[in-house]
Amino acid sequence: MNKFICRSILVLVLLNMPIAIAQSYFDVANIAYEHSAYSPENASDFSFDRFEARINLGVELKNEDYILGTLSSEVFKFQDVDYTGRELDLYSNFISAGYLHFWKDKEWSLLTQVRFKLNSDYFKPQIKDLQTGGWFMFSHVKSESLKLFAGMYFNQEVDKNLLFPIGGIHWLPSEKWNLYILIPSVIRWEWILKKNSLYTGLESDWNLNTYLIRENPEIYYFRKETLVTSLFIEKHITEKLVLYARVGNYQINDYEAFDRSEELIYQSQLDSGLIKNLSLKAGVAYRMRL
Repeated sequence: MNKFICRSILVLVLLNMPIAIAQSYFDVANIAYEHSAYSPENASDFSFDRFEARINLGVELKNEDYILGTLSSEVFKFQDVDYTGRELDLYSNFISAGYLHFWKDKEWSLLTQVRFKLNSDYFKPQIKDLQTGGWFMFSHVKSESLKLFAGMYFNQEVDKNLLFPIGGIHWLPSEKWNLYILIPSVIRWEWILKKNSLYTGLESDWNLNTYLIRENPEIYYFRKETLVTSLFIEKHITEKLVLYARVGNYQINDYEAFDRSEELIYQSQLDSGLIKNLSLKAGVAYRMRL
């Protein structure tokens, strides 16, 4: 298992769109809770709660390539806000399968992956609501301290299909610092206070999801786009069991509902400002580190 992690971790960081893997570690399992409070200008305050769980797995083949898989679920619940007189809860279920191939003594690798997600306000989603997607990404080991990434991503949303390039770097300027950038998804600057024990730093995550709405006949789909920057701290309770906490601020927090004509349903209560968007998150993970 450790061999698998060391070989694949740096190419598995694909867009919290949505894979919860970071550059300096690999979470085999992760459970987290987030609470965020909003103070919009000229509107009432509101908040949301988010619960998420994820499992990431891999199987090594005889040729030392890997078959990979991810299962995840998320529940997003608005507090103190409703649409057209109804409360709105959002559910997301995600599954992906991929193949990881190496060549030139692991100097190069290619990850190809397909994914399927069911996003809805209905707890028991239907297969006809399935959204498909996938990506490929090349990884090149430039040196012991620098790795480069480049690829393409396809994502099917309710209102449109998205196709765009992805790319980034993983740079270790010293034994105490760790920088990972994957555009457009994540930037993570990590400070190693004590190796395999205590970590802190800054992380910025971008996320985009659309949800088919079943429980509210006046809404066809809901669009949720966020960008949050957080100060995090992570503590290893054992070698692999990690507790973590984050305090962050949302720079992008677009929550938009659309009717059957795909016209925006205006909701001033969700028109939040930049500064007063506090986010608190905590979780536990079974984590492998480099």
